Amino acid sequence: MKLFLFFLLSTLLSACSSLSGGEESLGGTRFYSLSSLPPVTASNAKLRIGVGPVEIPRLLNRPQIISRKNSNEIKMAENHQWGGSYKEEIIQSLTDNLSVLLKTNSVEQYPWKFSFKPSYQVRINIERFDGEIGKNVTLKARWRLLKQNKEILVKQTLINTPVHGKSYGDYVKAQSQALQDFSKQIADKIKRLLSLI
Repeated sequence: MKLFLFFLLSTLLSACSSLSGGEESLGGTRFYSLSSLPPVTASNAKLRIGVGPVEIPRLLNRPQIISRKNSNEIKMAENHQWGGSYKEEIIQSLTDNLSVLLKTNSVEQYPWKFSFKPSYQVRINIERFDGEIGKNVTLKARWRLLKQNKEILVKQTLINTPVHGKSYGDYVKAQSQALQDFSKQIADKIKRLLSLI
């Protein structure tokens, strides 16, 4: 009887320890979201920014987080996925960041309602947005700035952001930072144009 109780107790302890090993040990999936700059008080009520259309490679527009093993091989993480649509995550992050950097609440995503007339519109084609876990994230994009539907600026951006750590959480943080840096480039161009008016 003692031997049976000892066996039962050790089995229960073993089960508890495997449960405490986290979601990974249970074969669970972790979900991630991109972060944005912390909000600030809007003071530029007259400035209206339209964000989009935003295009991303079809390879990236999937639930799994995509990274690279090397320059020719990609990894698709089944246990590490986006909480929502990756494309929508990117657009929301850019929208939030530009709102903060330009101090305006009037930032709308494409397609916006007919009554919204943006002072500036930024169209973005992201050509690459991936990297290696524990190394860096690369964001490569072409973007256009329009005023009253007239193209006034065409730019290409290449941002390399280090990944400080070897987890997927660290990788997503680096992607968020790359989007913040990209947003700053766009906001700086708009601020420069505003200073010329």
